[in-house]
Amino acid sequence: MGGKILILSSLLAALLAPTARADGPGRIYMQPAATDTGVISGKVAGAVLTHAIAIERDRTRVYLATLDAGGSGFRFDKLPVGRFDLVLVTRDNRVIEGLGLGAALQLPADREKHLEQGVVKADSFFNRRLRHRTGIDGEVALVFVERIRDGRILRGSGEVIDANLRRLEIIELREAADEWQMVRTRHLYREEAPRVKGLPFFAHRHLPALGGLRVGGAPRDLGTIDLTKK
Repeated sequence: MGGKILILSSLLAALLAPTARADGPGRIYMQPAATDTGVISGKVAGAVLTHAIAIERDRTRVYLATLDAGGSGFRFDKLPVGRFDLVLVTRDNRVIEGLGLGAALQLPADREKHLEQGVVKADSFFNRRLRHRTGIDGEVALVFVERIRDGRILRGSGEVIDANLRRLEIIELREAADEWQMVRTRHLYREEAPRVKGLPFFAHRHLPALGGLRVGGAPRDLGTIDLTKK
């Protein structure tokens, strides 16, 4: 009987043990509904895009654009009626965003430290992180954060991934006593990156013109967006 208990305990420990596995981006992006007809399109100057992402203002639905062959144009088809913020990722490792995060958040040193600790605790799989921008919406802090894992990563099959992993997300945190607790998170981007030592974070730029875009029945063309500024 004691041997059976030991075996069961070992199996349970193995199941509960944390793993460093990555099985791909997962289902980050919504599949467009046939009944939706909203369109956002545009071009960029001064950059080549790898991703153009549209986030609904309530941060529940995220859509991925189709890019043209040269990476200078993007188009979102079949978006629902609503307001959207865009995030653009470029080939030269920049992220340009118009996310609606509320008013700029300025905190005393102790509360700032607790907020950073809350961001760290929200996901221990990624060993490095950078808060690109933080805002306040009511009683909730909204953090646009980039995470990088440059440690050993395994696929579900056990195969070692010869790459680093990078993720962009919006985290919602609520302050309670002397800590900030995560309410929810919405992933926006999750891709493998070259396995180099000290992989740099994206260079970040907030571009308000990419935020609060209303989508209705008529297509919305943003024209050419100047990304020459770095």
